[in-house]
Amino acid sequence: MNKLIAFLLLWLALPALAQEAQVLRGLVLDADTHQPVPNAQVGIAGNKLGTSTNQEGRFALRVPVAYASTELEIALLGYRRYVRALPPLPGPELRIELQGSPASLGTVAVSSSVLGIVKEAVARIPRNYPTRPTRLTGFFRESDDNATSHQYYYLGEALLEVQKPGYQHSRDDGQVKIVQLRKVDLRPARPDGVGLVPINWIAGSFIPHRFDFVHNRAEFIQEKHFKDYQYRLTPQTTFQGRPVYVIAFGPRPGTDRANFAGELYIDEQSYAFLGASWHRTPSGIRREGVLLFEASERAYRVAYQRYAGRWHLKSVWYNTLGQPVGGQVRRHLAEFLTTALDTTQTATIPYAERAQYDDIFLHAAAPYDSAFWNNYTTLLPPTQLRLDLLDQERQRQAERLLRAAVAPPATDTALTSSKPTPKKWPVRVRYTYGLGLLPVQGALSALGAVVAPAGSLFRATAAAEARAQAVAGSYALGVQFDLPKNLSVYGLTRSAFGGVQGQGWEIGLGWEHNLNPRHRPIVARLGVAYLRQSLGRDFGTFDNPDDGLRLAGTRLATDRLNLALQSVTEGVQPRLGLGVELSHKWEVVADLGYLWPLRTRTQLLATEQGGFFHFDSESALDLPASEVQLIVAGQPAPAAPWRLGHLLLGVGLLHRLGR
Repeated sequence: MNKLIAFLLLWLALPALAQEAQVLRGLVLDADTHQPVPNAQVGIAGNKLGTSTNQEGRFALRVPVAYASTELEIALLGYRRYVRALPPLPGPELRIELQGSPASLGTVAVSSSVLGIVKEAVARIPRNYPTRPTRLTGFFRESDDNATSHQYYYLGEALLEVQKPGYQHSRDDGQVKIVQLRKVDLRPARPDGVGLVPINWIAGSFIPHRFDFVHNRAEFIQEKHFKDYQYRLTPQTTFQGRPVYVIAFGPRPGTDRANFAGELYIDEQSYAFLGASWHRTPSGIRREGVLLFEASERAYRVAYQRYAGRWHLKSVWYNTLGQPVGGQVRRHLAEFLTTALDTTQTATIPYAERAQYDDIFLHAAAPYDSAFWNNYTTLLPPTQLRLDLLDQERQRQAERLLRAAVAPPATDTALTSSKPTPKKWPVRVRYTYGLGLLPVQGALSALGAVVAPAGSLFRATAAAEARAQAVAGSYALGVQFDLPKNLSVYGLTRSAFGGVQGQGWEIGLGWEHNLNPRHRPIVARLGVAYLRQSLGRDFGTFDNPDDGLRLAGTRLATDRLNLALQSVTEGVQPRLGLGVELSHKWEVVADLGYLWPLRTRTQLLATEQGGFFHFDSESALDLPASEVQLIVAGQPAPAAPWRLGHLLLGVGLLHRLGR
């Protein structure tokens, strides 16, 4: 009976199993050299589904049953297109050899200059490429490995939705949505061989926008840069069965202002850019000026595909070779492959779902899952990377077995005495950079001071003028710690400048609430703080003949002393404000606070003037004091004629560290 039930279940499952996609595997080689051909475009069903060959020339493509009777096409600039009917699946790995396709230039009639061909191709961009927004779905991968040992440091992969604006708007930036992602960190626990400064690459998922040279009008196809480049026609070839102009470009002799060199592939009939392969010149790498990383190569390859009468981005390949400070030479590779096109999707990706330019894949929490992507068309990883991933998984399994073997047996006592792991509060750190206005309460007045400490040789008679002033400028630097429940604590230092100068600090507690959760965050800010702020006017610098002078208990021994009069206010400040997120890491904020003063006092500030290499001491003497006679408007006075007002206005930027 059990066998009969099992047979019936298997029989019922056969139709479903028959509908599952089968995997087509192949190896693409150069017919003359028999070397692997990387980055060749592999497609079936008229390129409705496709992938690319990896660095070893291999590919793996899941073929749905509906496409089983279609044709396999393989194309790469410089080779003849390969077309054949799909073999029965499953089956052994195909061995495919591509034939080169050079042709004599005598078969091509060029009626204009080579630069004229490039200019015509640029002029026809609105005719050859979509002018309405389109949505691309594609697969993205980035990896880092040792250029000598080929040991991989990490791997990041993602399924992306890429919103492309019309190609007539070269300055419009598109959006990217990360639908799914996975990552694996293969870097050693110690930084040996990786470098003194870890390199975490940003903007990887934005390569469909960054390196779409047609949309962005890369430097080598810009009118204003044509004078820096030299263009020449090379032997003709074909791409996807279409004859193309292959135009090599590079720096014009006698100039080093050109940053790139490479080849453009332009369709002979439509003058559409079908692709390009280029790299940064040595001077271009120097001008790029990447800190902490010395690049020796930056290379790019981009290809386009025809769909519904227009050319759309098909693939991007980006390779960097270089050495971080204190590390070994590394290779960073990033790839994007379009797997689906939607020309009817015109809505932009909502802000809350967009990836940000400075997102780093290694900061994502998604672990590596080799089975997760079985239902997606992906780029086949190189053999060495698969071995590194396998070695890491074996090491983890061995560590788990070892921990299980040495762990002491659990007892009832141990179970009852075990304590739950304390929950960690997630804390994020943000730096504060701000400008503000400080209200000043005071009127125009003449100031005077006589400083004569008893038993000292130091004597100073000072005079200044307190000008009528309503506000003073200020700048602030600080740090904010974001806590759960939208709470935060912060601290900052503030410096006043202008007619009055002074230093202060502020510590406080804040609460934030996002008023626009489904779009760009607009944040309401509430808080309360305790602050101390001085506002002072300078009396000038005076000779000090007494090397044993003490003022307010501080020894002032230099030959020159600077004297200033300042009012110091301490108080509580509730505040109300708004913040707008510019990116995941930057937020612009504006706050208005009201000061309830708790204490205001006047001080004479004496500061040593000891030169660049001297650590200057300073003394703040509270007034009134026997050592100082303060005169305001010709009359003895106990306090400065100005103080900090009530309304404090500030605008600034918050920069968040990490994710």
